[in-house]
Amino acid sequence: MNIEFYSDDRAVVENYPVKPANKVVPEWYKEMPLRRKNSFEKLDLPTIKNCMPVQDLLMSGYIIFNTYEVVLHPIPNPTRYEEFRVSVPHKPYVGGHHHEQCPIQLDGGAKHYFKIAQPWLIKTPPGYSCLITQPFYEFEERYQLLPAIVDTDQHDLLVELPGYLTTDQEVKIESGAPLVQVIPFKREDWDMTCEYKPTQRSKLEFFLEAAYRTMFHKKKVYR
Repeated sequence: MNIEFYSDDRAVVENYPVKPANKVVPEWYKEMPLRRKNSFEKLDLPTIKNCMPVQDLLMSGYIIFNTYEVVLHPIPNPTRYEEFRVSVPHKPYVGGHHHEQCPIQLDGGAKHYFKIAQPWLIKTPPGYSCLITQPFYEFEERYQLLPAIVDTDQHDLLVELPGYLTTDQEVKIESGAPLVQVIPFKREDWDMTCEYKPTQRSKLEFFLEAAYRTMFHKKKVYR
């Protein structure tokens, strides 16, 4: 299978190309040891780095990076919706949506939304869509991008990225910062069942550690 990312800006392609997520793992995760001692009981405990489902999520799909440095300046105003000014070297790069287009109370108040016009057109084979979301486990506390699923086998426009601020402080999104994670998947129809079944013994109980990795995990490849 092949996913294609196109940009009509040569400088973007040369300076901020899309990369597989397994090449853009968060620093905290890379530096995390496989085991750490508990500060109270001094137990030698396995860390989150041993969790294969987390590792798979971190390394699935592709990362699109922020192209232009963006500064969002909140303007607190108790008589109106929260607003912000935008500083960016390329003016059309950041737009917005009014609060009434998604009138949800967020962090105790009504917010307008900013919208980043990322420069990549995404194309997937017939029958495949993409989950587009803020990179998992980056723990970004200043702003939140809204996730979506796009039918990228049909969609022929750049996917814009709406979001909102989660702080009343000025926010700078550096050029080159990981912006969104793009995970392709096949569209299929599903039915579901919900019923009682007696508990069965799992193969996991026969191992002290690394049971999931040993018994169930299947390698995923994104290049």
